[in-house]
Amino acid sequence: MTYTAEVPSDVSSTRMRNLIARLGVACMTAAFLSGVLKSFWELSRPLLNDLQAFASAPPAQIWGHAILEVIKPAGFLAGLFGFYLCATKRGLATKLFMALAVFGGVFYASVWLWIAATIHFTIIYVLGGMWYQMIAPVALGIAALFARRVPWWNGVWAIIVGVLNAQIFPLLGPARALFVQGIIWLVFGYLVYNLRRRA
Repeated sequence: MTYTAEVPSDVSSTRMRNLIARLGVACMTAAFLSGVLKSFWELSRPLLNDLQAFASAPPAQIWGHAILEVIKPAGFLAGLFGFYLCATKRGLATKLFMALAVFGGVFYASVWLWIAATIHFTIIYVLGGMWYQMIAPVALGIAALFARRVPWWNGVWAIIVGVLNAQIFPLLGPARALFVQGIIWLVFGYLVYNLRRRA
């Protein structure tokens, strides 16, 4: 006869809370580095607003930007995954949007690494960015409102994050938009971090 050891619920709950906390911290870290910090770098040494500046920039600067753009989807997806775990019912539709967000993040990071390697700027990375920066937050926010597992304003904030991400770059330009993006994702990461108490 075989016996299956039962895992105490308090142990699994503690692990889940720790996971959610780490995901929230990862999101906040990425928001600060690739948003707030990068915005000041872009203001002091513009790279994204002028193709000539990009072409003449030292490789170290381009690679620095590329590394921050790899950190961005990793951290933002961590925040989205934490929100997905805590705030939604994890149904088929939300799983699909999370999967598309992951594919978008991988595409986004890959294009930026290609940009750094070839020193050939292309805006095609936006096609990946829209999935994890704009569409996924709105989809998860709506799912959270229907699930009612967290306060309603958590879902509303996720929707706001997605909508603002779609608007800020055309309206503000790269440097200021990066700062705003960093702030809104920093708040989102903190929101996810606080959701650990509900895990």
